[in-house]
Amino acid sequence: MKIIHIAGYSNSGKTVLIKKLVTILEEKYPGKTGVIKHLGHHNYDLNPGKDMTGHFENGAKVVTGIDGEKSVIYAEENDLNNILGHLSDAGIKYAVIEGFKKYNFRKVCLGDLEAENCIFKNPDVSEIVESLDKFDDFFTMQGLVRDLRENIELPKTGCIITFNGIVREITGENITKYLEFTDTDKLKRIIDGVTEDIKNREGILGVRIHHNSGRINAGDDITYIAVAASHREEGFAAVQDAVDRIKSELHDA
Repeated sequence: MKIIHIAGYSNSGKTVLIKKLVTILEEKYPGKTGVIKHLGHHNYDLNPGKDMTGHFENGAKVVTGIDGEKSVIYAEENDLNNILGHLSDAGIKYAVIEGFKKYNFRKVCLGDLEAENCIFKNPDVSEIVESLDKFDDFFTMQGLVRDLRENIELPKTGCIITFNGIVREITGENITKYLEFTDTDKLKRIIDGVTEDIKNREGILGVRIHHNSGRINAGDDITYIAVAASHREEGFAAVQDAVDRIKSELHDA
């Protein structure tokens, strides 16, 4: 999932730009666009006296209403990364964020905003659409598997084998507080190389690998690998080789 972060001060044109962007993305990739808006200046008011409001106020963590056209969800969750995780789980390909300008995603800056990781300054919407690969990736394990399933020949698939790597805190007497991967070009080069090699093996029908970057704290996810294969033996061997390659070429290098 690509994160297209649109940031700017009030009245800088964020909403207008996002409306144009979403329209184009939905035409090109139907059903694959999600939007997250930061309600930084006010809280969203729930309809008083309604059943869903009552359920939420009575302590339900999640309340969902479903009608003939859509669903509406109230959730006791306001962490941006967790919400991005929900979008990835749902199979969203492009997550457009409006606001949250303090987050360090690669972003589009509108108006007079100066921010880190600004890759476009007051662009036309066509410039964004033509440069989607420049934006950050974000995946959950489920989102990665879902993306893989949508791009393989399922009738020939006998299994999808997954691996979820975690930053281990305790190794014997050694304590690891975090790992850090700041050279994103090197990371991408290694992951792309491993993916291509595994994909070309006999019996392998598809491969997806995502490796998080920046500082990754102990206990956090570091690597997701999903391999589709005709037979489980081929799938298990491919995942094992991918893990070993990433460890030797990236983690131990």
